Amino acid sequence: MRHEFFDHHREGNSPLHRFDPRLKLFIMLFFIAAVVITPPDKSILFLFYGGMLLTLASMSQVSLFHFLGKLLKLYPMIFLISMFVPFFSIGDDISHRFGFLTIYENGLHKFLLINVKAVLALFMSILITTTTDMMLLLKGMEKLRVPKMAIAIVSFMYRFIFLLIDEVERMILAFQSRYFRLPVLKRLAVFANMIAVLFIRTFERGERIYLAMEARGFRGEVYTLTELSWKKSDSTALFIFLIFLVGPVIFVYLNS
Repeated sequence: MRHEFFDHHREGNSPLHRFDPRLKLFIMLFFIAAVVITPPDKSILFLFYGGMLLTLASMSQVSLFHFLGKLLKLYPMIFLISMFVPFFSIGDDISHRFGFLTIYENGLHKFLLINVKAVLALFMSILITTTTDMMLLLKGMEKLRVPKMAIAIVSFMYRFIFLLIDEVERMILAFQSRYFRLPVLKRLAVFANMIAVLFIRTFERGERIYLAMEARGFRGEVYTLTELSWKKSDSTALFIFLIFLVGPVIFVYLNS
């Protein structure tokens, strides 16, 4: 298996590494909530949010290029989901024609807003998962009374997504070795069959894993070598984070 784990830099001695996983979950949830509810007319706040992310990234003592590399791997999915938004009119709109394409200003603004918010939220998620052991993160979710079903889904996704990637790579390698020159339509038909086969294999693997874990007494609980302990420094860090998160928001609203 040649894939890098999400928590590749989980071992560290930086302030961010030493935070309790529950504190990191609070930070991530509060930050994403603030980003999501920020209206378009308060776009200056996105600069403050970006500055907070850069500050946390520097505190982690992990190279910024490492986070950006992970972000660039995930961003194409966001772009593909939102790429058609500029071509749809939203109310009374100003349009600009480029050949056979028509771009609407409100749609373009909506596209930029979606991408900025998604990138900020995604960067924070990458920052937290990179610097926290995944099992400790799941333990923190358990301590916060997150439903066991949700924790089990995240746990299984993290454990077996690498096997799924390996399965896809083997199927692509087999396709390339058997169909060197193939028309586009036939190639799409082969890809459709590959997706169907991958779904069946994933379903069957999940059934086998579920039966094996039930036979071994799995009850959905998370076990770690170290027990979580909330310290005064965690409470202080959460208070400081909330001040830096809410302070600029209040300042912008009072001066608008």
